Amino acid sequence: MKDISLRIKSSFQNFENNSLNNDLFYLLKDTLPFTEQETISELDKLDDNSSIDASEYYSKLYTILNTLLESITENENEVKSLKNLLNKYSATDSHQFASEGNALVSIIFKDLKSTGTLKEFTKSLNKWNRALLLYYTLLKSDSPEEIDLIEIQNGSIDVVCNIDFDVSLDLTKVVMKGLAVYGAYLLYKSKMAKEIIASYMGNRKLISTEKEREKLMLLNIYETLRDTISEQHKENVKNDKGISKEGVDKKIDEVSKVIAEHIIKGNEIKLLTYGTQDDKDLDGNNSEENTKELADKLRENTSIVRERFNLLEAKDKQLLLETYTIKDDDEIKG
Repeated sequence: MKDISLRIKSSFQNFENNSLNNDLFYLLKDTLPFTEQETISELDKLDDNSSIDASEYYSKLYTILNTLLESITENENEVKSLKNLLNKYSATDSHQFASEGNALVSIIFKDLKSTGTLKEFTKSLNKWNRALLLYYTLLKSDSPEEIDLIEIQNGSIDVVCNIDFDVSLDLTKVVMKGLAVYGAYLLYKSKMAKEIIASYMGNRKLISTEKEREKLMLLNIYETLRDTISEQHKENVKNDKGISKEGVDKKIDEVSKVIAEHIIKGNEIKLLTYGTQDDKDLDGNNSEENTKELADKLRENTSIVRERFNLLEAKDKQLLLETYTIKDDDEIKG
């Protein structure tokens, strides 16, 4: 029974990592989000009771789960009702964009620095607009069109763009690589580094080596993004000889910096369109399912990174920002 309790707690941690409570808060009007229930505190209180017997534990666990289930059912019914209502006013199916060779990509801004003022938000959007256009020219020979802005959603500012489908998939893969390396760095800083350094028992040479490794792991976030985009460009040039080779290194550098800054600040990227059966998956096969799997993995990796980032000390968070925030003097006007 305690295993059930542990799994529920783990699920709630996953809900928190994916900002489910915030989404339900904006969505639900007639019912209280089930994430607002005292489920976790009640489970903790129950598990901490060392004198409780099995039958009493079962009885209290049953009550907690039954209350949780009732709340989830209420939320589910309201969501279904909202979905039925909103579908009547939905004029656009996401598959329409796929049929036009495009996909919906959501660029999500969560940090107040990027969205706190109109000036900062405009700068953030300008960086992304330029980065996406540059990224397009690295992968395709035809001229990129202006990025269509489909909508801006409230809460955390969620900018939904309409981008070439192949470019969207490649961008998702780049972000995935960046998150994987970033997640490894966060795991190292939040847990492993302290244990490793403590095991050196004050040995200065070993501690110095460890600090050098930490520095390299931090810089590897940008380097991985840069190398991945470079590989994509070289691969696409093989099939599309018309792709421009002018200023490639500068383009890759700028795009990499924009993506790195975005994820370091706790912002996100989501692939919203899964495409049709005619779209290519990671291996060149035709499968909408594999594209959806890529989008799901991106969301899972983002959740892992968010959880690990929250474990960092303030000084380590500040170091990340100092390393990857693009200074005004570094921004390329265009």
